[in-house]
Amino acid sequence: MVIDIISYNEQQYMRMTDAQLLEVQSAQRKKNRLSAALAEDLEREKLRLVENGTFLSGMWPLIQERLQKVYDQEVEAIRDQLLFYLTYSTTEETIDAPYDVDYSLSMEERMYIVKDYYLTKYSDGKERFETYKKDEIAPNYLGEYYAPLYDYFLELSK
Repeated sequence: MVIDIISYNEQQYMRMTDAQLLEVQSAQRKKNRLSAALAEDLEREKLRLVENGTFLSGMWPLIQERLQKVYDQEVEAIRDQLLFYLTYSTTEETIDAPYDVDYSLSMEERMYIVKDYYLTKYSDGKERFETYKKDEIAPNYLGEYYAPLYDYFLELSK
């Protein structure tokens, strides 16, 4: 099964518990069902317009846009629920991190805190990347923001 409901990297998936992995798979199955339903709805509406002789009337793009918007909202709700679950199912009471770990912050704020820590603490790009790669707190704390920051530090290490 291809997982595209969230953008985690392999290292983050490896650190997940069985319950967390099941939750990710469940969310992905929900998204896949919504995708199939969207395709069916689009096809049904297209055929209806063709049968009525109104396909070229300009209604088709409006119908596509309306159905896509509903789909996007439903997928975003599933994704948000999954990310909420993953964030709070991994929260530990005592976290020994070199940077502030505050789960009440937004994901963007968390990412900036971790990014700033590594950029100010390590001037050497390779050392920064290797240290970030070994950080056991960041994958759970940053969620989907871990992978882009990983890629960013990898680029800076070259």
